[in-house]
Amino acid sequence: MRRISPDEVAKGPDHLEKQFSKTLKNRTFKKELDSGILCNLGEDWQMVNVLLAGEDFPATGVESLPVLGGEHIATQRDQVDVLLILKPELVRAAADYLQGIDPEAQVRENKGKLRVVGGAPDWMIEALVGHLEAMKRFYLEASASGSAVAKRVYS
Repeated sequence: MRRISPDEVAKGPDHLEKQFSKTLKNRTFKKELDSGILCNLGEDWQMVNVLLAGEDFPATGVESLPVLGGEHIATQRDQVDVLLILKPELVRAAADYLQGIDPEAQVRENKGKLRVVGGAPDWMIEALVGHLEAMKRFYLEASASGSAVAKRVYS
């Protein structure tokens, strides 16, 4: 996920993809992650979505906004490689929702819904709590700055 200005939304998918591609350089990635421009869930995005929404692919509801919410603007390589835009008013709704959750309680409540053979080990739970905490900060900053959020979702 990447904070962007509302003006960048109008520049289209190619521009946004270039912005994501720049982060492939380790130094750029770390700098943007540390500054709050990026929020990276890596391969855990589906599990984080389950923790927030209680299911893999929720269709509606404020709990669906942080991970998979927004307007689909491009399919990159296949159906699970997409670019989404969450406009500022929905960024605010996502931020408000996330500010109202307790990451540890969210994990306790929904960890049984994760598709992990034998259950989620402690190290995985700690990583997921960390992702939820990072998302809370990211969306709070994005909302406060009036930003939109571009999301590159892939598997």
